[in-house]
Amino acid sequence: MINMPNLSHVGGDLNVMGNADVNETSFPNLEIVKGDFVIANSGFTCLPPKLNHIGGRVILSKSCPGGLLADVLGLEKQGGILGGVYYCD
Repeated sequence: MINMPNLSHVGGDLNVMGNADVNETSFPNLEIVKGDFVIANSGFTCLPPKLNHIGGRVILSKSCPGGLLADVLGLEKQGGILGGVYYCD
C-alpha cells in the first residue's frame, strides 16, 4: 500500500491504474494534479477529500464504484477537471 500523507501537489500525471492497493486514503492531502489522473481499476472508491483541481483528464473504468463516479462528475461540473472524463474500457 502507498501512503503519501504530505503530498498536496503533483506537477504532472498521477497514474495508479490497476493498483488495487492504492485508494483515496493514500493521498489524504492531495489538492492538485496538473496532468492526467488515471485511477481506472484501482482501489479508489471516492476522490481524495481535498482534491479540487485536475489539469488534465480523469481516466476511469466503467465499473468504478458509484461514489467515485459521483465525485468525479461533481468536480467536473464545478470546473475542477480541465481535460474531461474518459473511460479506459
